[in-house]
Order: sequence, then C-alpha cells, then structure tokens
Amino acid sequence: MIELARAIERLVDTALGIDLMEMVIQIIATILLILVVKFFFWEKVTAFIESRREIMDQELTEATEKHEEAKTLKKEAEETFEKVKLEAKQLLEDAKSRGEDSRREIIAKAKDEATNIRKSAQKDLDQEIELAKGHIRNEIIEVASMLAEKVIAKEIDEATYERLIDESIKAVQKQ
Repeated sequence: MIELARAIERLVDTALGIDLMEMVIQIIATILLILVVKFFFWEKVTAFIESRREIMDQELTEATEKHEEAKTLKKEAEETFEKVKLEAKQLLEDAKSRGEDSRREIIAKAKDEATNIRKSAQKDLDQEIELAKGHIRNEIIEVASMLAEKVIAKEIDEATYERLIDESIKAVQKQ
C-alpha cells in the first residue's frame, strides 16, 4: 500500500505538478472555511438572501399589480376615447342634419316669399291695367264727346256717324 501511495504521489507530481500535501492542506482549508461559514455566517447570508428574495417578490408583485392597473386604465381610456369619438361623430351628424333642415327651411321661405312677391306684383299689375283701362275709357268718352260735338257741328251723314261710333266701340273693346 505504501507503494501505491508513492505511485499516486509520483503520478500527481508529474502529471499535475502539484504537491500532494499541499493539495490535502487546500482541501482541509476549504472544508474548514465552509464549516466556519456554515456555523457563523450561513444564517446571516441565508437571512439576507431570503429578505432580498422577499423584497424582489414584493416588487415583482407590485410591478404586476401596477401593470394590471395600467392595462385597466389603458382599456378605460380607450373606451372613453371611443365614447367621446362616437359622441363627437353624433354631434357632427346632428349639426349637419340641423344645418340641412335650416337650409331647406330657408329655401322654402324664400320660395314662399318669391311667390308672394310675384302674386303681389301680378295684383299690382292687374290694378295698374284696370286703372289704365279706366283712363282710356275716360279718354275715349272725351274723344267720343268731342267727336259728337264735331258731328253735331258738321252734321255729318248717318253712315259716317255710325261708322265713327262702331270704330269707337271697337277701340274701347280692344282695350
């Protein structure tokens, strides 16, 4: 067995270039370090890690909640925006409709006024025509009177007299 240990020592020395004793000391120091950390610092390190994990979990939970809240607020804002957009569209359509109704009403009133003005103008024209006919009749009567005076003054024959009366009557009838 001693020979086996020496062979292993030679193999390790030649292959790794490390002294076996040094390696054993390093392994023992590492184990001691682990034991010291385990007995003196392990609880503090694990408590720190656990508190840090809890803080991270809490922050993650808060971030998730805030993310969900932001999603909800975004959805509400989008819904509100859509409602406002629909209301604005409805208001615009109502305004267009009222404008169109006003336009039609104004056009109808203008047509009624034009019809009334035309009727009034026609009535005034008819009155003027009647007035003019009255004046013409008066003038014809005056002319007939003057003609009668001349006929009486000249004593024209009966055929001429009848011809003048017929002409006067035709002239009055034309007017």
